[in-house]
Amino acid sequence: MFFISFLNYLILFLFLLVILYFYGRGFLILINFLIYNSKNIPINLLRTKTINLYPILGTLYIGNLLIIINYFLPLKSLYIYPTLLVAFLPNFLKIEKINLNFDYEKILGYLIIPSILIISIYNTGWHYDAGYYHLNHQHWLRESNMVIGMVNIHWAFGMSSISEYISSILWINNSFVLLHFLNLSYIFCFYNILLNDLHEENKVIQNGSLFLIIYSLLDNLGIYGGRNGFIFIEGVPKQDTTVAILFFLIARSIFLIFNDKKIIKLEVTILSLLVLFVIQIKLSGVVLALLIFLLYWFLIQKKGNSFSTLLYINIPSIVFSSFWIFKQYSTTGCFIYPVNFTCINSFNWYIKNSTESYELITRNSSYALSLYDFNFSKWIQEFLSFKINFGVTINSVGSLLLILLVSKVFYYNSSVSNKLKIILSAFLILNLVYLIYYGPTPRYLMGYLIFSAYIIGLFSEDAKYFKLNRLTKNILILFSVILLIRSTSYVSMLNNNNIELFDPRPIAEYVIQENGWLKPDLGDQCWIKLRCTMSTHKLIIDEDNFFKIAYRE
Repeated sequence: MFFISFLNYLILFLFLLVILYFYGRGFLILINFLIYNSKNIPINLLRTKTINLYPILGTLYIGNLLIIINYFLPLKSLYIYPTLLVAFLPNFLKIEKINLNFDYEKILGYLIIPSILIISIYNTGWHYDAGYYHLNHQHWLRESNMVIGMVNIHWAFGMSSISEYISSILWINNSFVLLHFLNLSYIFCFYNILLNDLHEENKVIQNGSLFLIIYSLLDNLGIYGGRNGFIFIEGVPKQDTTVAILFFLIARSIFLIFNDKKIIKLEVTILSLLVLFVIQIKLSGVVLALLIFLLYWFLIQKKGNSFSTLLYINIPSIVFSSFWIFKQYSTTGCFIYPVNFTCINSFNWYIKNSTESYELITRNSSYALSLYDFNFSKWIQEFLSFKINFGVTINSVGSLLLILLVSKVFYYNSSVSNKLKIILSAFLILNLVYLIYYGPTPRYLMGYLIFSAYIIGLFSEDAKYFKLNRLTKNILILFSVILLIRSTSYVSMLNNNNIELFDPRPIAEYVIQENGWLKPDLGDQCWIKLRCTMSTHKLIIDEDNFFKIAYRE
């Protein structure tokens, strides 16, 4: 019974990966054909094997298509699937022979790692915010095309991301397991990129991956039992680990490009899309815009490309960002939600300065320095008073110093230009300042910390005393994946326990408010109910137009 249940989950996860793989492949073929008039796919992109990027590009592609489709159709419409089928067709522009030769590293990357990752399903439940707003926003997307002024129904709907659009088509009858598998797909790509990097001829890339694996192992040691800011498996459907992985991938790729000064235009197109994607998932990714603008400057100043060429190769990201920005503005009344001063509009459904209180809520929940009138000593004292913050701070600093010591003692120094050192230092400092201002909770720091561990490899060349063989490196990455899963997940799996992602619809109870809408009988989690809100204001949904409009008195 246990084996059958496990096998079913593994097949479902692998099926999702295959679907995302081919959507990502088709998207890349389509871009290459329309922008660069070529059907050939480079074997390597962004200093890794291109196939390692396909599932990420697949979610990016599907998510943005669903945003456009939702302008016109609810996402449970039967017309969605023929549209997505058409989006799959670019795969046939380039037919390749399938390589069925499997060595043990392919088995490790494509079978063993997924098999370990899905064990997390036995002890990963809903994040609190799933009931607070994520699932109900997905429900609205499934039941209606775009709703103007949606934040009037629930202010947190404005915080929702492109992930809600992708998740909304992954509801399967009474199961929500694919929402968890969607998050795992990014972790799958992350480890396969590290596995590829471990065996690169380029010593900088090879060492960076090794140092990051060591950092992941150190995550299990330290005060309070460990945790140094390495990625972890969150409650469904939070996306902080996803953002961290994308942050790492983008920053890693751009600095490796700066280091070897080699780039192809297709990489600029992909990196622009990835930066847009991470911002669509969470606004905190906007700091990556600093790097992408530096990359544009590099392309123009050092490679002799014109500004018009830059615009041309960025047509996909320009198109997708246009639909995203218009959607955000139409549903929230703000260009950047919930930043109140960006809410410049004359919409009759928008309550002036109503976003100000929501901006304060988001800063309150993330230890933002601005809440302490920029009194740094007061802020640091308050920040470190929380056990988890203190533990992650001490453990992350200790882990990074240990890796830095290892690189200095056991490896020869690489030659890095002073200009690149300055760019790297400025990026790390500015990003840290931004995080402190925005809110340096441990889950927001993950991308910054894993990139910091990896980039130490930029300053290392050959090992001085001994070299780890290929098998030893693979064992290290295997242990990293095994230790990523909570011990309670292994116990639950062996005990054949049920998974924790329950269907909330049969258990949720509601009462009628004075404004005629429903609210939970206990707490503030609406779970899945269209007419449920914690707002006590009178709400009216005008359905007389093509786009529904939500008004609040």
